Amino acid sequence: MPFLIVANWKMNGMRSSFVDFISKMSGKSSGITSRLVICPPFTSFPDSINLSDNLSIGAQNCHYKQSGSYTGEISVAMLKELKCTHVILGHSERTHETDNDIKLKAEAAIESGLHPIVCVGENLADYKSGKTQEVIERQCRNRLPISGEYTVAYEPIWAIGTGNIPNNSSITEVIQIIKSFTDKNVIYGGSVNSENIENLLDITDLSGVLIGSASLDFDCFYHIVQQVEKKLY
Repeated sequence: MPFLIVANWKMNGMRSSFVDFISKMSGKSSGITSRLVICPPFTSFPDSINLSDNLSIGAQNCHYKQSGSYTGEISVAMLKELKCTHVILGHSERTHETDNDIKLKAEAAIESGLHPIVCVGENLADYKSGKTQEVIERQCRNRLPISGEYTVAYEPIWAIGTGNIPNNSSITEVIQIIKSFTDKNVIYGGSVNSENIENLLDITDLSGVLIGSASLDFDCFYHIVQQVEKKLY
């Protein structure tokens, strides 16, 4: 299965910058084997867009209800209409969400034909106190859908935006914990950049990466993609 490279733009980027980014990426994607998913803010989605076979657009959240009195929310049907194929769910920056909320969203996404990327990860206090396994097990037990296709993203909260990441053996240990709950692919996110991507690719069971700030600049993101292609293919 192709290595999955997901760009999470968070609350960055206007429609014009997204269209320009996608246009550039489409022009270079013919020689790329990895699966690329770009997730901009909802307002950046254009009315129509041409995508190469290995390039998709995704969303950063969805609601588990199809419609209703949920001001500011976006349904899976709305995302499908925008040609989304993936949706990131349970990101730690959405601090108000419960594990059950995330599970319901993932199940709604799967039912609609979207591919959810379900995030799990421990905070700094839990990491320092040696509770990583306990936290990951609880999140997997309560967040992951019972059936259907999805991807799990291990994103240690203490690593996001800090420039610090766990060592490969620690990431491998967490992947094995996740794999004890599901047979789905596991990707890593949290300060992924062009300096550490080559080292991360040494992790045998890693199926992809979720990239934050390093995905906002096209040249930086494309350099990461090139490093993946060179090492894996």
